[in-house]
Amino acid sequence: MTSSDQSKGGRSGDEVLAGEYVLGVLSLQDRRIVEERMRRDRQFAAIVSRWEENLSAFNDDYEIVAPARETFKQVESRLFIQPEAIPRRPPGLWRSVIFWRSLTFLSAAVAAVAIVAASGSFRSPQAPALIAELAGQNSQISLLASYDSQSGRLRIVPVAIGAQGEKSLQLWLVPGSGPPKSLGVFEPDRSGQLVVPSSMRSSVSDGATLAVSVEPLGGSPTGQATGLMIATGTAHRP
Repeated sequence: MTSSDQSKGGRSGDEVLAGEYVLGVLSLQDRRIVEERMRRDRQFAAIVSRWEENLSAFNDDYEIVAPARETFKQVESRLFIQPEAIPRRPPGLWRSVIFWRSLTFLSAAVAAVAIVAASGSFRSPQAPALIAELAGQNSQISLLASYDSQSGRLRIVPVAIGAQGEKSLQLWLVPGSGPPKSLGVFEPDRSGQLVVPSSMRSSVSDGATLAVSVEPLGGSPTGQATGLMIATGTAHRP
């Protein structure tokens, strides 16, 4: 867990800690520590709330799937039969009306689930997002990146910003060999979301190195990094 008394400043440490909490990368013990602090530290709780609001846009990619109300009621009524409704001496199993009705209902339910699954209405479990904290030893800027490999969306959230003037920040993928490849340009004073080109998505993987450079407003005019690399980080899964 990131402590709040880092050399780059207490506020920056709180920002990173809040981001780690909202992204769900903390251990259970650390989450409890953060939640206890939120109850007694209003300023820190406000930082967490802002992080939740900034990252809530990720929820737009997923739809809530709920069972039909009538289906849910039928399942509930059959699974949770009231004790007084059960006769003391029920008839034999093969002569039980309840048994045959339940069997018919369950058969229909299984068939319905099979049809829905075959049509692709249920999504397969999502792989955990790759995250990377990008920071420079003598830099006033620190960023947190979160990458969804399925959609190719890479979200950048600044957690500590210095004065950059009329400049843009450019994100780069640094391969094992060859020059860095640009992933996009974003403003240094606000959260941003980039869509990684499909041809490069497989390269943004666990262990990939990301870097940020300060470029002229609008990005590098040459396609290569022309400014100072102010932050680097390695992508990893929580």
